[in-house]
Amino acid sequence: MKRFLPAAVLLVAVANAASPIIREPGAIYLSDFGIKPLRLKLLQAAPAYFDTAQTRYAGTLRFPQLIQTEALDANGLLRVRGNAQQGGIVAWVNPKFLEPLPEKFAENLRKSEERRIQVETLISQNEVAIGMTPEEVSRSLGKPQKKTSRADKSGTQQIWEYVKYQLIPQTTYIPGNNQTIITYRPTPNGPGGALIQNCPGYSASTIYVKVPIGTLTVTFKDNVVEALDQSEGTTTGGQVSVVIPPLNVYW
Repeated sequence: MKRFLPAAVLLVAVANAASPIIREPGAIYLSDFGIKPLRLKLLQAAPAYFDTAQTRYAGTLRFPQLIQTEALDANGLLRVRGNAQQGGIVAWVNPKFLEPLPEKFAENLRKSEERRIQVETLISQNEVAIGMTPEEVSRSLGKPQKKTSRADKSGTQQIWEYVKYQLIPQTTYIPGNNQTIITYRPTPNGPGGALIQNCPGYSASTIYVKVPIGTLTVTFKDNVVEALDQSEGTTTGGQVSVVIPPLNVYW
C-alpha cells in the first residue's frame, strides 16, 4: 500500500533539495570554528525566514521545542534548525523568541570571526603568528622538519623547526659544435644555395639546487604558539605577528 506525503510537506522537501543553503553576507557561522550548534529553548511559536532581510517566509517554529543555533548575523538574527508546522527547516529567527543567549556569546563570536579572517590571511601568505594553533601552523607552513618537546616547572612545550629553502640556479657548459647556416641568393653567374659551417663551442645546461637560507623555530604552550625564533631569510619575513588565541564562545 503506497503512502503519500501531504502537498505542503512535499513542496518544502522539493524546494530544500533544489535550493542550496546560501551563506548570508556578514553572518558568522559556528561551523567555521568547529563549534557544535548551540541548543536553546523556544519560548513561543516563532516566524522564521530563509533570508536575514526577512522577506522569504520559511514557516513558524512550533512551541515547545529545543532548536539548534548555527549562525549569527550582523543585526543579531539567529540561523536555527528546528521543526516548523510543515516539517524541519533551517532559517533565520529573531532571538526574542528564544531563551537568552549565553553571556558574551555574540561578543566572543564576533571576536572569533575577526581572528579567523586574520589567521586565514596569514595562512594564505604562508606566515605564522603568536597565538595560532598547531593545526593553523601546519596549514600555513606544512609539516615541520623536526619536532621536539621540553618540560619544566611551568609546563610542557612543543617545539617545531622549519628550514627555509631557496632554489639557486647552477649553470654548466658542455663542449659541442655550433652550426651556422649561410644562405646564398641565385645570381646570373650561379645558382643559390646554403652553406653549413660547424664551429667548436659550448652548450649551457642549467639546474636548480635547493639551498637552506634560514630557520624558524615555533614553540607551542597550551596548544598555541608562544614564541617564534627565526634567522635571516626565514618564512615570516622578519616581522612577528600576534593574534588572540581561540576563544570559547559559549562555555
